[in-house]
Amino acid sequence: MEVHHSRIPALDAVRGIAILMVVATHSLSATVAVTGSYNIPTPLFKLFDYGQFGVQLFFVLSGWLMFSLYTGHGDFSQRIYWARRWARIWPLWIVFVIGTFVFLSNPNPEGNIWLSLVISIFFLGWLTPNLASVPTGGLTIQQEMGHYTLFALFRKKSAAFLAGTVIVGYLSAVLARYLQQSVDPDSVFGIAINGWLRLQLFNSWPFFLLGGLGLALFRMWSKQGLTGLFPNQVKTPVLVTVALVLIGLSTYSQETPGFFVLGYVIFGVFLALALNAIPGVGEMLRSIGRYSYFMYFFHFWALRWIEDLYRGLDLPGNDQTSVTWNIATLIVIWIMATFISWAVGWVSWRILEKPILNAARKYIH
Repeated sequence: MEVHHSRIPALDAVRGIAILMVVATHSLSATVAVTGSYNIPTPLFKLFDYGQFGVQLFFVLSGWLMFSLYTGHGDFSQRIYWARRWARIWPLWIVFVIGTFVFLSNPNPEGNIWLSLVISIFFLGWLTPNLASVPTGGLTIQQEMGHYTLFALFRKKSAAFLAGTVIVGYLSAVLARYLQQSVDPDSVFGIAINGWLRLQLFNSWPFFLLGGLGLALFRMWSKQGLTGLFPNQVKTPVLVTVALVLIGLSTYSQETPGFFVLGYVIFGVFLALALNAIPGVGEMLRSIGRYSYFMYFFHFWALRWIEDLYRGLDLPGNDQTSVTWNIATLIVIWIMATFISWAVGWVSWRILEKPILNAARKYIH
């Protein structure tokens, strides 16, 4: 039997910060697109640009939750686990995948549209470059499904084993890049290699495990104090240290080093916890976090509408805008995209997501 847990408000606050970071970085792109200008103060530009690492914050949070829900309990049902994961992820995924094919242009004009639709719906778009990010931002959710798969396989393994999977993952990327040069890209092996490099599970899985590691350290510290943080087996801290070093040395978008990304994630967590303690601000942040899954998809659509609205109003553009105008535009676009996505997410939760989850809890046991 699966253990039920009440919702933890602080985690909703972390979700809220994560989605605000993600919306911020895409609002920056929208601002540059409509004004035709990068004339934004460098510190502010970097602050919004680094919001892209809210994705890694989501991965850490997901790891914390999965390990807290499905470790330390005697009973575990793969059937219930997967039914509830799919009940949470799949409905909105299908809506946005189909919406992409229907309302936007065919994302895979070179392939069969129906086959492309099926591939996307079943989280296999990473096998081809045209479908990897369908719907927009969809690669992240495909990585998350990869995390769920690996977690279901390895949830009972030791910390040393899990650290080993990180090391093997990075080594697999090195090997794949080497083989990529000598393999026919249209062969099955070539498609698999290119798909693996495109999915980059070796870069996202470590952050999922860091969430689990954070939970384990928190539990040990709570029960045993500092002495509980030092395991008896030597191989465990050695392998964990090697894995952490590889995470720190790895590179992410815009050649950002892993240690910076990890620092940004930690900053995001502490910022969320601090803001969560402020009356009024905490409630607003938790509300945003509660609908963050929907907002993650929908804010791309909201930003497209905002860009069209900006151009339709014939507002300044073509690199003729001032720093003040660009800053104001950036803030307004960020707030609008957040509010619109939150409002539609509120509706989606009540008419679609929550009823499906309630049905899953009621009938899947």
